[in-house]
Amino acid sequence: MFCPDSTPAPPAVECAFYRPGDWRQDMYTIPLEALSVAVVSSIKPPAEPRWPFSSEKTDKERQPSRHPGFFAAGLGLGVSLPLTAALVTDNPDFPVLTHVRGLIHTHLWTEFFASSAKNYFGRHRPFYNTELRNSTDRIDDRRSFFSGHSAHSFAFAGYLSQVALSEMKDSTQAWFFVSLLNGVAVWVGSSRAVDHQHNWSDVLTGTVVGGGMGYLMYHQVARSRGLTVQFSPDGKKITLSAAL
Repeated sequence: MFCPDSTPAPPAVECAFYRPGDWRQDMYTIPLEALSVAVVSSIKPPAEPRWPFSSEKTDKERQPSRHPGFFAAGLGLGVSLPLTAALVTDNPDFPVLTHVRGLIHTHLWTEFFASSAKNYFGRHRPFYNTELRNSTDRIDDRRSFFSGHSAHSFAFAGYLSQVALSEMKDSTQAWFFVSLLNGVAVWVGSSRAVDHQHNWSDVLTGTVVGGGMGYLMYHQVARSRGLTVQFSPDGKKITLSAAL
């Protein structure tokens, strides 16, 4: 009977420390992220804005917001439902719940950064001094930088754009959804400056932060769905894709 000199070691599974989209980790990370957002959001901004916003004029007239949060959320839902239907039609095994959790992570991190910036810089909204002359001083009027509407709109659009481009078989259909998602995000974001709720720099910063977060989180989720298994002793690797 032939026996090898050494017994091969068992397979070693390589995994990332942070794996959004893996439901076994999401059970802990999503509540922790939500708690972090709640803590940061509870901080009050300074009475006077910090540099580089300490010497701005804020004498514009307050305009009603044409795109409140629930309206923007409704627009996002209206676009995401047909996109999801198209993805499931292409691939009945498309991991819907994995990407729902990925979106939750995306928005929680986006809100964490947005709330942190708002409460640290304390930038006044463009109408702050006008409202102050009318004896109106709201805490939220000192949270202009950066735009949460823009950040969340582009986080949503950025994540789902990556889903469409990476997982739809028809590239024309994928680019249709990408254009629609980002068009809605531009519409919502630009309205915040037009309505004098934010400065254009608030909107542009929110666009970059939100879009970048959507892009990064999608690819983190995509990596979390793959398991890299390394076999000893020859060092060969086999990648298994798993939708969790």
